[in-house]
Amino acid sequence: MLWRMSLNGQVEDKVLADNPTKSATNLGGRRRVHLGTTGLSVWCSILILISSGIAWASVPQYEMDCIFYPANHTLKVKQSVVFANNQDLPINEVYFHIYPNRKFSKSDKDFLFIYAGYFKINPFPEGFQSANFKIQRIYSLDKDLRYEITGDDKTILKVILPFSLAPGRSTQINLDFDLGLPHAYGRLGWHKNIISLARWYPILSVLDQKGWHNYPYYLYHRPYFSESSLYKLKITLPADFKIASTGIQTSQTKNSDKTKTISIDTEVPVRDFAMVLSKDFKLTSLEFGKTKINSFYLPQDEFYGKLAANDAKGLMEYYTNKFGPYPYKEFNIVPVYLGYAGEEFSNLAFIDTRVYKLPKFLIRYFDFLVAHETGHQWWFNVVGSDEFNEMFMVEGLNSYTLLLYLEEKYGKDAKVMVLPKPFNWFIPNFSFRSSRASRYIYIAKNGLDSPVLSKLSSFQEPSSIFALAYGKGSVVLEMLSNLMGEDKFNRALKRYFSEFMFKNSSVEDFLAICQKESNQDLGWFFQEWLKTKKQCDYAVKSVDSKKIILEKRGQINMPVKTKIKLKNGQDIIDNWDGKSQIRQINLPEDAKIESVQIDPENTLLEIDKTNNLYPRRLYTKFVPLYFFAYEIPVFLPENSYNLVLGPEIGSGPGIKTSLQKPYDNIFYLSSDYDISGEQINSIFGYRIAHLFGKQNSLGFEFFNHDDLEGKDDLRGGKLYLRKELWPTAYGLGAINDHISLYLLRNTGFEGQATSGNLEDISNQHYYKKEEAIIGLAFEFARYGPEPDPVNGFKLVLDQELAGHFLGGRRYFWRDKIDFTKYSPLFKKQKIATHFSFGWGGTADKNLFELGGYKGLRGYDLKDIKGSRSILANLEYRFPIKEDLGIGFLDNIFRIGDIQGVLFFDAGKAWFGDFSQTDFKKDAGAGLRFHLDIGSFLEKLVIRLDCAQAINEPKEGPRLWIGINHAF
Repeated sequence: MLWRMSLNGQVEDKVLADNPTKSATNLGGRRRVHLGTTGLSVWCSILILISSGIAWASVPQYEMDCIFYPANHTLKVKQSVVFANNQDLPINEVYFHIYPNRKFSKSDKDFLFIYAGYFKINPFPEGFQSANFKIQRIYSLDKDLRYEITGDDKTILKVILPFSLAPGRSTQINLDFDLGLPHAYGRLGWHKNIISLARWYPILSVLDQKGWHNYPYYLYHRPYFSESSLYKLKITLPADFKIASTGIQTSQTKNSDKTKTISIDTEVPVRDFAMVLSKDFKLTSLEFGKTKINSFYLPQDEFYGKLAANDAKGLMEYYTNKFGPYPYKEFNIVPVYLGYAGEEFSNLAFIDTRVYKLPKFLIRYFDFLVAHETGHQWWFNVVGSDEFNEMFMVEGLNSYTLLLYLEEKYGKDAKVMVLPKPFNWFIPNFSFRSSRASRYIYIAKNGLDSPVLSKLSSFQEPSSIFALAYGKGSVVLEMLSNLMGEDKFNRALKRYFSEFMFKNSSVEDFLAICQKESNQDLGWFFQEWLKTKKQCDYAVKSVDSKKIILEKRGQINMPVKTKIKLKNGQDIIDNWDGKSQIRQINLPEDAKIESVQIDPENTLLEIDKTNNLYPRRLYTKFVPLYFFAYEIPVFLPENSYNLVLGPEIGSGPGIKTSLQKPYDNIFYLSSDYDISGEQINSIFGYRIAHLFGKQNSLGFEFFNHDDLEGKDDLRGGKLYLRKELWPTAYGLGAINDHISLYLLRNTGFEGQATSGNLEDISNQHYYKKEEAIIGLAFEFARYGPEPDPVNGFKLVLDQELAGHFLGGRRYFWRDKIDFTKYSPLFKKQKIATHFSFGWGGTADKNLFELGGYKGLRGYDLKDIKGSRSILANLEYRFPIKEDLGIGFLDNIFRIGDIQGVLFFDAGKAWFGDFSQTDFKKDAGAGLRFHLDIGSFLEKLVIRLDCAQAINEPKEGPRLWIGINHAF
């Protein structure tokens, strides 16, 4: 018999269904109340439960006895789970999630490397590895139980009970298993001296009225859904290891074999049990009420290690006052080789080790990251949700409440970067508030939108998760607060936290509370904003002396306020329910309008805010140096047309200006002085994004080169239509999958990433004079991680035709195919192979040039040319020095790794007769300096190659410098 205290304070008894005459035994002989037990031990247990005030014994209870073997990074574990059938029908089987048993297909493995490029890391230092999970025995009361491992990814463990477990009855299952950890970044694995263990053991699937929630283990993000449970863990590990974990340490015993045994308990229910082990950790702690905040850090990271504890404390104070108290005695923040910024677990936040290397001007961003994971103690650990189906209830809610905290701390529209005053003028900044909707607007305008409440498996790749569940979800909750009223919404959040403490909630539960607190029907709001991909957009259609016409261009009917400012100083406020297509506002006699503004407080998530104003707003910004950041919407106002003007450095010193409608289109004009060519280069261009509401862009660019001596003037341009084939590129220097149709006149197809017209035109020769070309380009790649791929491939196809049109005087055609393959070897070594074949006519035209830093590196660019070409490159890439950690300018730039390269190039170009020219060959060596920008925000490879032509030994070696690999 197990004793438990019910919520009304009554003692109930539950007989173990499998054998009512035996005790509910557990691991390690730890004491549990037995059937028929009387006397002092029973009353002590009852008094403990009464003093807790909550029925902890009614939640699942785990006990684990572990031994960690550091030599091979393995765990030997004995686990017991006691749980009750909380449903109305008997059950004959019990399900567990065994995430470490996840089986990966080849496509899974390949995509993990691609996805890793999003976070600028290679997650598998020695090639792909997964955990080795092996069940030794499953039994109850010394009787072996039948079990089956199911699910497409083999992460569901079905244990068959030898009886029907009646409603309200409890039983115990014991599981003995071994776990070998992979050498991998992430929540489960090891790298260097840090071992991370999250969701590492069989954890009960949730059973409710819908049945068992046996979701697969998704490749990215968190597919988790679990019950609050109690844990007791005993772990034996080397004496010099430190541990950061869920729960609190209750005892520590030194053993004779240079090991120690630590006992850890969770006095209050938690969602999971995670831990991190390392010999290297330092520790700083501080108190928040009855909670001890522990910040672990590596020896070189003391500044951010101490700051993490303070940032977590600030968030805890705010959430405690706003929503309810943190009910645990300890909270731990720990650095892990995670591969992405951070992740939450019960009483524990994993923070990527690279975060501790952030430049100091991103100190608020560090706060944001630590506070975000700390906030999940409220919205994940205490109040649980189905993260596979309703991720919004965890990520959207936490993102919304986190913004409240950050703006309370740093002020309304707080900026992310803390820049010295002189740099505030030089470097564009953006706010936490503006950044949350930016990604959503981008994907929505490009036809990639989907309902916020979508299954995790429906997302094609990770950026859309952040855009929808985090970004859009946060703004949706702010709109809900405005709709209900701030006080009522705050009461709803407090009530939600209180009523679902240590329970699992749903969107419907949250809706019910909001409706009760506001006394409003909010079902339409949840339906429109969370369950559809409808969009919101209001516009000032027309204004005259008698009336104002407002237009609803979106599909969502949202109440909206309009402020009309008259020239006599009077303001008129119009409130529209948004249900009609058109709103007419009649004006008083002789009214003279100064301005009209829809949504003056900026409370709505609209897809286009430039049309909210009359007259339309033009924002002008003079900048000290024009560079690509000034063409990214998040750095400029979203409710205006933006005119940016400033000096730039192009082919030489110059000036550039642009007129932009955020997210939609850009006009740009620049003029530079080309010092080497002694000419003035002027460019005028235009690009429209998301043509037809898809990932299509259309643009043109005209140029004029004025020779100062009047001898070599040149004019031309390009026109292109481009379709992106993947939601986003994962690196600043990466070219996204795409297909382009283009027209060139006296120019090549180089350009800036922000102009959307990058093509890989390596080894193609453009005369750039008296030349008109129609071209088709296709690029498709599945490799990663960027910018130093480990495996995968890239395919590039180009077809061009030059003719006598648009004043062109040259005729030719050419086709080119480029194929690159990346193959891992062992211990961070890899082979990169590249093959290119070009064929063109007429046979006497110079169409391909194979020399230079992206071809035959032992030769100059124009040394090898022809109308046809064949080229092969082979590189052997290997590590020389890892984690060098040389930082510049307060870690804005940081040299991480130095990589060595040995290469061999071979190829030839010819006119007409293949046999008339010989193959050219070269060999050489190179260095690759892996440069982290802003710690983990961006990554580049600085390339240095020295090549010797084999055919021309007297020529001497050639030295090449570039950015990222040659292929």
